[in-house]
Amino acid sequence: MKYLSFIIALFVLMGCSPKLNTEAPISASEEKIMKDLIQGVFDDIWSVREPDNLLTYHTPDFIILEHGEVWDNETIQKWMEGRIEQGNIPRRVNRMEYISIEKYGPSIQAAYHNYAEFYQADTLAFEASWLESAIAVPTEEGWRLKMMHSTRMPRK
Repeated sequence: MKYLSFIIALFVLMGCSPKLNTEAPISASEEKIMKDLIQGVFDDIWSVREPDNLLTYHTPDFIILEHGEVWDNETIQKWMEGRIEQGNIPRRVNRMEYISIEKYGPSIQAAYHNYAEFYQADTLAFEASWLESAIAVPTEEGWRLKMMHSTRMPRK
């Protein structure tokens, strides 16, 4: 019985103890770093299909959970090379609407809507949008994205 009372007391204490939440206030400069990383990824990699820029924005072990698939830097590079070979790449214009940007320990996480317009010549060919999240970490080279998650939204 003493053992059962001890277990119950332990659970009560654990439930009443303060959470070990490492969320810290995010500074304006850290928020800007995250927004610049995300905008840069889409402008300097996805829009221009430039896999040489991957390590400017990604850690070497970066992954993206892309609509049910796991992609790493190598997967992204191969996908882009295939698109470049196909030719006739539309111009992509990106816009983000942020839901939240928060700091946890040494990392920053963001949740956002990603909107893209795709143009052939100067004509809007189609639009697409995604619900996404990203995690950035400090590295010796500066802040880099370590992970992203992307879910395509239905086209209108």
